[in-house]
Amino acid sequence: TLTADSGMDALTHAVEAYVATAQTDLTDCLAIKAAQMVFENLVDSYHGSAEARKNIHVAQNLAGMAFSNALLGIVHSLAHKVGVTYGVTHGRCNAIMLPYVIEYNSVVTEKRFADIARALGLNGATNKQLTNSLVEAIKILNGQLGIPLSYQAAGVDEKIFLDTLDTMAEAACGDPCTLFNPRKTEFENMKKVLRCCYYGTDVNF
Repeated sequence: TLTADSGMDALTHAVEAYVATAQTDLTDCLAIKAAQMVFENLVDSYHGSAEARKNIHVAQNLAGMAFSNALLGIVHSLAHKVGVTYGVTHGRCNAIMLPYVIEYNSVVTEKRFADIARALGLNGATNKQLTNSLVEAIKILNGQLGIPLSYQAAGVDEKIFLDTLDTMAEAACGDPCTLFNPRKTEFENMKKVLRCCYYGTDVNF
């Protein structure tokens, strides 16, 4: 689980850095290469391949350099707040939320998500199709790593979720990463995103 969770943290660093408002050509190169290496190596690393583990260490380093300069987005804004409250590790929080936040952010930055999908060799004739392929590929990768697709499936108690929803959303709005998310996100939308992440429902707003 440590390999899976930390590997998906690296992927989230790469994806969020690529679409963050502070991205540059330099950070883009790092982010794309990191995403490619995670997709190529994480499952084998999870199953114990020493070579794949070495490659994931490199990918994490590249993704770290990318996000240290480009910053991140609301996957991390939320993960910083909800992980300890829900009893879910940081990397697993990111893994669960990343597909939903891609759907949410695609309203304003679909082309850049399509760039990532193309770099990963995913199918799609349009930016929308490519973005959908990226979302689906991440969900499949989560499944291969034993990571559930929602907080509810991860065993987070619904009462705890509902009791803390407003507090978590408000705290995430104040997280520095929110400032660099490609889509401006205020309280009500942050709540909606978190609800989708809990129940596993598509983001359509």
